[in-house]
Amino acid sequence: MVRQHRRFELLNVMLDGQPVGNATIDAWEDDASIQRWAARIMMKTAHGSTAGTMTGSTREGKRMKGRFTIGVGSVGPKGGSVIVDLHGDTPLEEDTDTLDVDT
Repeated sequence: MVRQHRRFELLNVMLDGQPVGNATIDAWEDDASIQRWAARIMMKTAHGSTAGTMTGSTREGKRMKGRFTIGVGSVGPKGGSVIVDLHGDTPLEEDTDTLDVDT
């Protein structure tokens, strides 16, 4: 049974440091109390990623990150883009590696 399901937008998403836009995130806890997530994002067909690290920010400004594997991709309405499903390989957690820098 799925518990604690949340759906939210992740802004300024990067896959292994490459900007790809925004994503819709579904996050939940499974029967074994393991945190799971999946993301859907529209990006260029030439993105080339199959797995890696996704980072981004919530609307509240919280930085998040998690390891992913690309699942299904389907051609988007603009032809040069695809709608891609990312499957979380690790929990989607706060990104504490990113330091705030005062300028």
